[in-house]
Amino acid sequence: MGALPGWAELEAAVPQIAATMRRYLTQIGCVLRPGSVGGADLALRCFAAFLAQAAPEVAGIAQVTRRHIEDYKPWLAARPGQNKTRLTPGARIHRLGTLRMFFIRIDEWDWDEAPPKVPMFTGDLPRTDHPLPRALDDGAAARLLRAAQNDTRLLVRVTVEMLLRTGLRVSEYTGLRAGAVVQIGAGPWLHVPAGKLREDRYLPLHPHLVALIDDYRRAHVDQANPLLLPRENGRPLDRHTVTRMINKAGAAAGLPHIHPHQLRHTLATQAINRGMSLEAIAAMLGHRSLDMTLRYANYRELHQVGEDAQVA
Repeated sequence: MGALPGWAELEAAVPQIAATMRRYLTQIGCVLRPGSVGGADLALRCFAAFLAQAAPEVAGIAQVTRRHIEDYKPWLAARPGQNKTRLTPGARIHRLGTLRMFFIRIDEWDWDEAPPKVPMFTGDLPRTDHPLPRALDDGAAARLLRAAQNDTRLLVRVTVEMLLRTGLRVSEYTGLRAGAVVQIGAGPWLHVPAGKLREDRYLPLHPHLVALIDDYRRAHVDQANPLLLPRENGRPLDRHTVTRMINKAGAAAGLPHIHPHQLRHTLATQAINRGMSLEAIAAMLGHRSLDMTLRYANYRELHQVGEDAQVA
């Protein structure tokens, strides 16, 4: 197995398949970052190369069946990686997850080239060695919020509500500048400086959360402090302090130890459950590509499968 063929070679070998895939790349190129489109390009070329080599009877994407996916997985696992004899689990997760999203999207878009049903499932993706922390379910999230609201320390309430309602990383939360709450149009937004996404992003804020921030700042923050939400003594918050505050509210709510990232994962899971698109969730969370967002979606689906099995 050598390098993957380019589109010119694939167009000669499997012209209809290549045409569908390139049309798809053009569409996602209108809404996704170049890095995400480049990753999708690689994943689709890989599957097209497999079809050209191992399934010459498939002339178009509509003819792809479950059997082809099952044959593709060991073929992909046997491919060499970059400076490795085999692709890493992470690389296989990316290529299989991106391919699955390709099938889901062209089915949702009602393309004539889509197979009669999506031939891939969440279980087709290898398990990661670094699973995401489990999200809080709606009941646990509500109990955590109530416990925080009843805490005598206002900063505990601000911290829990901010992280649970915005999905900020702890480093983003502790680094918010004093002027981070801005008015855009008719509503308040939170300006999050450039982070992993390498560009600023803006998150809509509920007026209730804005009022809570204002209450804390009036009571505890010197106007000269450059931070939006420092500690009561004016010093910056850090990850350990944030974790302690979250778990103080968690203990009052009868919850086990909570990792701050669980609140971010909880917001992402709630957004997926409410039908928000992966692109919108990626923008909200500041993901550089859809790979991480796909992990949230896949983790949620795998967890739901386990719950359904227990109920059955």
